[in-house]
This record gives sequence, C-alpha cells and structure tokens, in this order.
Amino acid sequence: MSSISARKLAEIVKGELLGENLKVNGFHFDSRQIKGGELFVPLKGKVDGHAYIEDSLKKGAVGALTERFLSPPPSKFLIKVKDAFSAFKDIALYKRRNFKGTTVAITGSVGKSTTKELLYYLFSKFKSTYRNPKSFNNLIGLSYTLSNLPPSSFYVQELGTNSPGEIKELKELLKPDIAVITKVALAHTEAFKDLKGVIKEKLSLTKGVPISVVPFELKEKAESKEVITFGKEGNVRLTFLNFSPFGTTFKVNAFGRELSFKTPVPGYSVVNSTLIAVAVGALLSLPFNEFPELLSDFTPPSGRLAVENFGSTTLIDDSYNANPSSVENALKVLSLYEKEKVFIFGEMLELGELSEREHEKVGELANAAGVSLLLTLGKRALKAHETFKGDKYHFNSLESLVEFVKGLPLENRVILVKGSRFNRLDLVSKTIRERFTS
Repeated sequence: MSSISARKLAEIVKGELLGENLKVNGFHFDSRQIKGGELFVPLKGKVDGHAYIEDSLKKGAVGALTERFLSPPPSKFLIKVKDAFSAFKDIALYKRRNFKGTTVAITGSVGKSTTKELLYYLFSKFKSTYRNPKSFNNLIGLSYTLSNLPPSSFYVQELGTNSPGEIKELKELLKPDIAVITKVALAHTEAFKDLKGVIKEKLSLTKGVPISVVPFELKEKAESKEVITFGKEGNVRLTFLNFSPFGTTFKVNAFGRELSFKTPVPGYSVVNSTLIAVAVGALLSLPFNEFPELLSDFTPPSGRLAVENFGSTTLIDDSYNANPSSVENALKVLSLYEKEKVFIFGEMLELGELSEREHEKVGELANAAGVSLLLTLGKRALKAHETFKGDKYHFNSLESLVEFVKGLPLENRVILVKGSRFNRLDLVSKTIRERFTS
C-alpha cells in the first residue's frame, strides 16, 4: 500500500497529532503482528489495547492512536482521538473512497471463505487482486482490510453476520460494486429465528448495489439494480455433476457457453464457488473460459473439506465450522468412500429453538451415509449420538476426545472431522495427522 503521513491521518480521524510527522505504511490492531512502519490501533475488547501501545512502538510501529493523553517516545508519534475504533473506521472509509478498482462483497450461510479464496486465486491470474486475510469478515476485520487496501484492480471481501443488521452496517462501510450471495441455509437461527430471517439478513447486502450474483431461487428477493443468477437454473447453470472420492467433475453453461471442470476437491462447495466465479468473472470481462484449467490446482482454505491420505487412512478435515447445510454436504462426501467410515462431530452453535432437531438430523444423516463409528463432542451433539444406530461414543470435553483419538485404530478407515469453530476440532485433525507424520 502507498504510505500516508501522520499529519494526514490526524486530519482524517479529526485527532490531535503528538510527535513527529512520520510516514505510515500499514495499520494493525494486534501488537504481536507489528512488522515495522505501521500505525497501532488500540481497540477495547477483553483487554484494552492501550496497554500494548508501548509494546507496539518498541516492535517497530511508527505511531499509535490513543484515547488518553500520552507523550510519544522520540522519533514516534501518537494521535489523540475520542474513540479509537471510530477512528479506525474513518481510516477505512478514506481508503475505500480513494480505491479505484472493483469491490466484490460475499456473504452467505456456507462457502464464503472458499468462494473468496477461489475468486482471489482465479482473478489474480489476470489482474492485481486483493482480499481480506484469514476470516476477517466482521466490522473489525473489515476495517483492518480496508485500511490496508492497496492499489489493485479487484478487491474481494467476505462478510459475516450472526445478528440482524450486521450486513447493512458492513455494506455501508465497504460500499461494494458487486454483491454475492453464496447460499442461504439454516445458520445463526438463535438470532434470526428462522430461515426467512436468515434470508432477509443475507439479501440485505444486495440493496442499492449495482449488480448482485445470487442463487436462482433467490432472484426475486435480490434488491440490486441488476441480478445475475446461478445454480441448476439461471445465467450460469450446472448441467452435469459427478462426485467421487478422488474429486468432482462438472459442466457449466455460462451465458450460453459450455465449460467443463474437474477439481480434486470432493463435494459441492467448490462447485458452487466455481459457478459464482464464472458469473463474476464474466461481469469483470475476465477470460472465464480459462477457469477450468486453473481450477485443477485450487486448494480450499484450511479446515474446509480438506482430504488428506495417509496410506490406507483418509482424513477429511472440515473442522473450521458447521451448520446443518455444511454438515449434510460433508456427510455426502464421506458416503462416497468404500472404506469403513468414522464421523467425529462437534456441536453446531447458534441454532436456537431449532438446535435439538437439527442435531438429531445429523445422527440420521450419519446412518444414511453408512457411518460405522460416531464420536460426538458436547451437550448439543448428544442428540446426534442418540439417533445414531451404529457404534458410538460421546465426550464432554475436547481433552477426553483427543485422548480417545490417540488410540483409535485408523487403518482402512476414512475419518470425517466436523463441528463449529468453538469445538476446536482442528486439534482432533491435528492429532490424527501427527500419528502419521511424527
């Protein structure tokens, strides 16, 4: 990113500059991530970031925002502001106003990160492309990503929500040119009550946006000026699909042009993301006819249906997160294998009144998928344990589950690990991995 002076930053955030007028080449709210030349933003959460101002300056930050009257060290600066988070958003808005490229916003119940990474992977082959790091998809993450926005042709940003009104607030800061809805399914219903509430929140991203790309079945609910659709019907539609343990082959009709794809990633997630990529690629006048060759080398983000083979053992690591739709997709992938199937399942969070029945359904889906051994973690997952008919063990702590997995026979088995991030089932996947790599 291009540098900006401390004096200019003070003007942007309506703050008071204390110290030298130095150049800033980046922004960060985590002092542990300071590399040198950044402005440190002290946010208030479980701890007050003001406690780390001194540490950030010692690590190489050239300056920091502060809500308190402090004296800057030699060759450093501080900017006194009323509210550090509001100032952070002011910087983000300034960078967005000065961005000349095209901004693509992505939300949905499933597939946000995979779609974001696929768009970045494909588009960057043709033009300079920027995207949010990790899963920085809330207001803090968006402020960070926008503040560090470099000159580029395309900017891809995922947006998350778990309460009404969040998408609207994020959209007002991001001001997207293209809005993408990956899929709307049961998720966060503790806050949204039912699927209608989820749809309303997700589709609010399309209101007032020039163009939106949405599943065909949501076309009439989109509120953008122009709507492009994808799915089994629509402008970009799936005409053939075949799953196997070794990957997925599928065909797409995109605005009348036929494309054939093959990916080593099993399941529907990459297929859905590819339909979106083709639609957005066409809108951006990219040569989407080259996407099929590029897709064969794409790898989804860590913990999203990542298939790893260790001799006769297959690990399907889908531990990043879980809701009813993503669990169903993961079990469909598991069902493709002829080996003995083991399902390690953690709780699905924020489902409210629907939680008990949706967890019961997981046990039923595991039966239908041919699972022979089910390991469940947490109080909510006990309902899946109860409806499952094969061999099963339930655990109330992650530590006890990990200890069990350390002694679990793995030969000639395929093991699916799936649960909400809160469960930390990535540690279970890590335990299985270490048994073969240590």
